[in-house]
Amino acid sequence: MEIPIEPSPLLDGTDRSVPSVAEMVIHCCELLRQRFTNEELTPAGLVIGCGNGDEVVYMRHAFRRQRVVGVDVKLAFSMAARRERCVVQADAKSLPFQSGIFDFAAAFHSLEHVGDPRLALSEVSRVLRPGGWLYVGVPNKSRIVGYLGSPDATTWQKIVWNLVDWGARLRGRFENALGAHAGFERTELVNLLREHFDSIQVLTEEFIRFKYNGRLPPFLLNTLLAPGIVNYSAPAHYVVCQKPR
Repeated sequence: MEIPIEPSPLLDGTDRSVPSVAEMVIHCCELLRQRFTNEELTPAGLVIGCGNGDEVVYMRHAFRRQRVVGVDVKLAFSMAARRERCVVQADAKSLPFQSGIFDFAAAFHSLEHVGDPRLALSEVSRVLRPGGWLYVGVPNKSRIVGYLGSPDATTWQKIVWNLVDWGARLRGRFENALGAHAGFERTELVNLLREHFDSIQVLTEEFIRFKYNGRLPPFLLNTLLAPGIVNYSAPAHYVVCQKPR
């Protein structure tokens, strides 16, 4: 399948707002833009497990009408994503795209849901061009507490989700394959990515500062990000890596 390239109604002067997205999507866009040269004016991007597709719409806006599409196994796309025709119902383990056609890919808290992350990453590597970039955000399996920064969840939901997680830990069922929202430990994620990518840079501390600088007291932020603590205090891990050239 070729990359769908549709004019973006959100950028044609009409009075439609760009969907709001999580900070990790904004961080991803800012980081990836720094990695493209002036010659790469039309980078093509793929969002794995794009949910309702609002992240794809935002990224198309951030990259100024560039070729960004999303895939998700569920057909629950928003009106904004449907209007842009930038989403496809597909499984990350069998992407319906030609090899080497994307310049970057992103997986925002979706890799833990794909069933076989190795196969999904193999597919992502296949559709990326040599030198293409991948941005990944996943739950930190070593976290003590999670979900605190979830913008669309109530305090009660966050409490319940953490109790469910800890119940799964105590029963020895805190695994993605068993349906838990477990995620990956830092070393586990890096080793998984290393099978297909290099230039692996863990961005966990950088992202947390990006998200919480000015929102948390500096002393508290520095304490949470201390080397002996961050692997347990960080609710998620973020990584950028590159397909070998």
